[in-house]
Amino acid sequence: MGGFCLPSVLLILFTIGMSSANSCKPQMLCPSGWESWGGSCYKLLEGTMTWHEGRLKCQELGGEMVAPSSSVENNYIQRKAKGNSVWINCNDEEIEGQWDCTSSNGGYMNWYTVEGEPNGGTGENCAELVFLDLKWGGGWNDNECPKAFHIICKGNEVKLKQWRLLASCLTGHALREIPTSSVHDCATVCDYDPRCRSFNVQHFGNGKRICQLNNSTRFEADHTQFMESKNPFKCIYGER
Repeated sequence: MGGFCLPSVLLILFTIGMSSANSCKPQMLCPSGWESWGGSCYKLLEGTMTWHEGRLKCQELGGEMVAPSSSVENNYIQRKAKGNSVWINCNDEEIEGQWDCTSSNGGYMNWYTVEGEPNGGTGENCAELVFLDLKWGGGWNDNECPKAFHIICKGNEVKLKQWRLLASCLTGHALREIPTSSVHDCATVCDYDPRCRSFNVQHFGNGKRICQLNNSTRFEADHTQFMESKNPFKCIYGER
């Protein structure tokens, strides 16, 4: 059964939101709603959360709570925070005074030493990037972990593999379903989820599109669960 690498099917799939490309060279992409910057993907979450809630939410999304690794990234995070203070992935909960940041941080720190930070002792074990006014300049402050601040998640850009796309659907193997705007976005979400073996994009007449992440490929499933579609716009199946 034939197939196509993802960018080459623009003329067939243009109604479901594919972006154009001239070749099938792998692209580095971020999921829908994330912003690409400096080789990574960033997402400012809605609302505020405690430090532990923010770290867990970022992990659920496939990334981690951001901890700037350079002054350049620190400045970017400050801009992306849009004037809000944000929690960063650094804490000294295990050993007071020994600040543990994410391994990708590389040891960079930007404490606001003018105010003597960090200075909260055992009562302030989580770090925030402060935006109270311009004098802080994105400096860091230790604060009480249960307080609620904004959260920015960071994830790796994913390489969009040469996906084989077929006018078919695999049934009975959906891990989860999410709204999507395009095959492009669904493939990227599948790349982000280590459990995902293939995906379906179902296109409904009202413009609604659903991305189904599957835990199997057509070769691993019962052949009766893989159904060809007479209408190529009704359902698109993708596999690596």
